[in-house]
Amino acid sequence: MRSLAGPIVGTIALATVAFLGARFVDAGRTSSWPTWGRFLWTSGLILAGVGAVTLLHRIISPEHSDLGPELESDRRGPTLRRGLLVGSAIVLLFVAAALALEAYAGIDADRTFLGGIGVALGWCTLRKPWWFWGHWKAHSQLAPPLQY
Repeated sequence: MRSLAGPIVGTIALATVAFLGARFVDAGRTSSWPTWGRFLWTSGLILAGVGAVTLLHRIISPEHSDLGPELESDRRGPTLRRGLLVGSAIVLLFVAAALALEAYAGIDADRTFLGGIGVALGWCTLRKPWWFWGHWKAHSQLAPPLQY
């Protein structure tokens, strides 16, 4: 069995960094920074928070993803944690692209966000059509069973 000291210290350190960084922003110390500096600072805070959550999940459930009703390990915990970090990085890159398009091409960021959400939803639906209907939470006792 692996030692839990590293993940515990990492969780506490990342949560502390996120908290103190947010307090730094609340104190108004980043208001004079350029937009790209504030964005990088915020991205670091978000990734620190996500990192703390992934390490906490590693402590609580090292191998099990806790995505289904099964109590035994499904061995998807590491994949879930990697996906959380990669997904957060993709969202931050998308926000950076939307802000760059607004600043340099004059395309409103709201339109970029709506378009991006639509593309992401369409991709998720086409890539894994079971993403909602095949999930165990979609099968309630009141609804008739799905026919495949």
